[in-house]
Amino acid sequence: MEEASGPVPEEKRRISTEEQMKEAVREVEKEEQLYSIALFDILGFSNLVEHHGTKAVLDLYKKLVEIIHNVESTFSGGVPASGAVAPVPTSPDWKYNQLIADANGYIRACHFSDTFIIYVNYIFERPAWWLRDSYYEKYPLLIMEKGTEYSPLFWDRHHIYISFLQICAEFFCQALQSGIPLRGCISTGMATMNTGDSIFFGKPLVEAARGEPAQNCIGVSFGRSFNNYHPAYNRFFIPYMDHIKENDKKAAYLSPMALDWPRFWREHGEFGKLSISDSIRKMNTDPAFSQYYDGAIRFSDFSREHEDWPDHIDREGMGDITDYYERVRAWYRGLRA
Repeated sequence: MEEASGPVPEEKRRISTEEQMKEAVREVEKEEQLYSIALFDILGFSNLVEHHGTKAVLDLYKKLVEIIHNVESTFSGGVPASGAVAPVPTSPDWKYNQLIADANGYIRACHFSDTFIIYVNYIFERPAWWLRDSYYEKYPLLIMEKGTEYSPLFWDRHHIYISFLQICAEFFCQALQSGIPLRGCISTGMATMNTGDSIFFGKPLVEAARGEPAQNCIGVSFGRSFNNYHPAYNRFFIPYMDHIKENDKKAAYLSPMALDWPRFWREHGEFGKLSISDSIRKMNTDPAFSQYYDGAIRFSDFSREHEDWPDHIDREGMGDITDYYERVRAWYRGLRA
């Protein structure tokens, strides 16, 4: 594995005011940094306008803008409570963890027409609170593809990524609850996200933008960069490939893993009181897009039925991440046989 280039600060930035935070972010955003980026598109946006009128769609759009800006961080807070708890490894094998609260990085968000982006860098780290609760992960994903890049900064502050995934899941679930169909893709890598000068470019943006439309259902996938960087814990993702379009070249930008947003929905009271399938069916009003909603319901059912999937992967003599994914695919094909 190759170590990715990019800044690894020798000491944490000491910021004591909101203005200092904004200035520090402006300076960091001018240079290429390690980012995790989630890109979401509204499914069938033009059709929504055509069938429901601009007023109805504008109301939905305003609601989504409000939701996305609610996930942004400020110096004093401003992040959803559900994304505030994350495990931090206390053993070299990442199996034993202590939970911390308020573990987020500095979450940023932006939107262009029907595209919404949530992103975080690993330079800034919000002060966290250590909790008494511990967390044991039987199968941490620590094996990566040979010859791919990784960043020690990402590893050192992996709890930021875990919180980021929860925030992405909450954003998607809130949109779903509000009747807004989203399709998203999460990527990690070096990028420039310069809000001040409106300059946004980098490999993770390309990966997310190309991977997002390669899905045949609403939901959130991971880009291939997931294979390179992530010792992510199993409860945040799940193997799934039925959502990937067949014979689509853009499918090469996707990992065989998807964000397990249905599990997030089930485990958080705000959403858990509601039926996922009922919430999805309410949006399924255009026959041209029915497959995307039906696919999301199937994924939700799969998540519930296979919550213990890590226990069923053959791990004997397992090698690198490529070997791991072959075994995941074998398990998945076995279910479909």
